[in-house]
Amino acid sequence: MLSRTSFIINCCKFPRLCSSRLTIYQQQSNVLALSNQRDFSSISKGQDLLADSLSFGAKPKIILDSFYPNTGIDVHGMLDFMRSPSDASSEGQQQQQQKYDEERDKNVNNTLLMNGSIIAFPHICYLWKPSSAKEVTLESLSIVSLCKPSVEFLFIGCDTPLPPRELNRIKTEMRKKQIVVEQMNVMNAMGTFNVLNGEDRRIAAAIVV
Repeated sequence: MLSRTSFIINCCKFPRLCSSRLTIYQQQSNVLALSNQRDFSSISKGQDLLADSLSFGAKPKIILDSFYPNTGIDVHGMLDFMRSPSDASSEGQQQQQQKYDEERDKNVNNTLLMNGSIIAFPHICYLWKPSSAKEVTLESLSIVSLCKPSVEFLFIGCDTPLPPRELNRIKTEMRKKQIVVEQMNVMNAMGTFNVLNGEDRRIAAAIVV
C-alpha cells in the first residue's frame, strides 16, 4: 500500500492515470448518492409481499397509515369507490364508465382520517370512545369479543400505561375467549397490526388517541 507521500509523488509523475482514477471514483460516488436518494418505499428487485397480501381477498384490508397525536389516525382502505360497470356497450353505460374513471382518478388516495381513538379489525375500523388510558376497560372492549370470526390477538396501543389492575382484568377475561392481549405504544401497535393483517391473522387493535 502506498503512503500518502508516495501517492502525491505518483500523482505528479502520472497525472493522466490519477485523473482517470479520480473520474472513476467520482462516477461511483454519484451512483452511490443517487441510490441513497431513492424513495424508501420503492422496490427495485423482488416483490412487496405485504402489499400483495393486504390487497388479496374478496374484501380489501385496511392499513393503519399515520398517527397524529391528539387528532386521529389515517386509515388506508376505508373508502369504497364506485365500481366499474362490466359492460359499456350502450351510450348510458359508456357515460357511467367515464364517470367512474373520473371519480377513480380524482380519489387515488384511498385514505380516511379517523378523528379520535379507534378499534381496528382486518377489514374495517370504528371510532372508539376512550381518550385516555384510564378509560380503557373490559366493557369498552366488548366489541372485540363479539367479533365473528373470533379474534386471536388484541393490541392495545396507548403511549400511557394502563392501570395494572384493569389490564390484568382485561387479559384474564379475554384469555377465557382465546384472545391474547398485549399493550404497547401507539406506533408499535399500528405496525404490528399491519404486519399480522398482511399474514391473514385474526387480529384487532384498540388505539387510544
